[in-house]
Amino acid sequence: MVLGSLDENRWLLGLARVRAALDRLGHPERQYKLILVGGTNGKGSTCIYLERILLTKGLKVGTTLSPHVRRYLERFRIDGHDVCEEELARNEDELRNILGDIGLTYFEWAVVLACVLFARNAVDFAIFEIGLGGRLDAANVLEPCISIITNIALDHTDYLGPTIADIAREKAAIARPGRYLITSAVEGLDVIRAHARQIGARLKVVCEPLPHATGIPGPSQGLNAALALKAAISLGVHTTETELTYALASAFLPGRIEILGPVILDVAHNPASMLSLVEYLAQRDFDGLAVLGVLKDKDYMAMTKILKEVCRALWIAPVSSPRSWGEEGMQKAQALGGITRCVSITEAFHQTLQYGTHVVVTGSFYTVGEVRDLIICQG
Repeated sequence: MVLGSLDENRWLLGLARVRAALDRLGHPERQYKLILVGGTNGKGSTCIYLERILLTKGLKVGTTLSPHVRRYLERFRIDGHDVCEEELARNEDELRNILGDIGLTYFEWAVVLACVLFARNAVDFAIFEIGLGGRLDAANVLEPCISIITNIALDHTDYLGPTIADIAREKAAIARPGRYLITSAVEGLDVIRAHARQIGARLKVVCEPLPHATGIPGPSQGLNAALALKAAISLGVHTTETELTYALASAFLPGRIEILGPVILDVAHNPASMLSLVEYLAQRDFDGLAVLGVLKDKDYMAMTKILKEVCRALWIAPVSSPRSWGEEGMQKAQALGGITRCVSITEAFHQTLQYGTHVVVTGSFYTVGEVRDLIICQG
């Protein structure tokens, strides 16, 4: 299958290939209304809250998320459920014969497949999570009726630039003239505001979190939910209080402060998201251990220091990716003290379980995915 055979670590930013693919397919993405969701953290949960709100009104919704925790099927959702593997395989095989010469990357295939799947399932709305940045992300070839930016923090600086302003400019590029751009960003807001003014986008800034309970835990979730509600209202979709309460409470995403017995899984993969996780743990007087595995292009020293604030000890290991932090990075982290190195995330997790206490597993989607499989598929 296409996605199963391509290198998900190969990034080739640009819009030309996706545009050529959609031209050849007759633009299936024009059959429904589109929403783009960008930002540094909180994109996935914002997508899910919006999905849940739209579903409560009886609308048919397609959602594509990036990245996935363990299985690439997680990237393609129809009405809140992953697309079945057989349906995805049929579409992959068909599209490979039509588009095979264009040279789409893994991420570009995901966007094109989602466009086709959503059209063939006759969705009313399609929500696309931006994978990397915004300006040159594959999904930015689409024409959204609304764009959403969650927050801006330092991440992917080798692709997006070294400053908050650089990153904000990249992410603001998902806005469109005359259409709503909704954001909860504080850092970089001046850049977003200037871009919206320049192109004539209708900027709405969300500052107040919703007080409702959310199915996805965490200190930022009320604000993510508020973004989703503002987007729904801007789309002309209005919910009753009962519908909104149910939509937010029933939201779920694997690996987002997911609690499985004494184990907490969270895909925090940069300092900003690690701070959010640690805030959640501190509020609950967490006094346990941690398993940490990070990618080499992340600020792993900052992430390790932040996590050590609430954990008695850390177990670190390489993750199952060519992008894993290496020997040098783990040595630097271990020098902070109170850290045990292991050969794999699985071994690290098994060692922490011997202490009979709570364990948080974090650092990357790969780290969480590996442990989640151990618990759910073998536990």
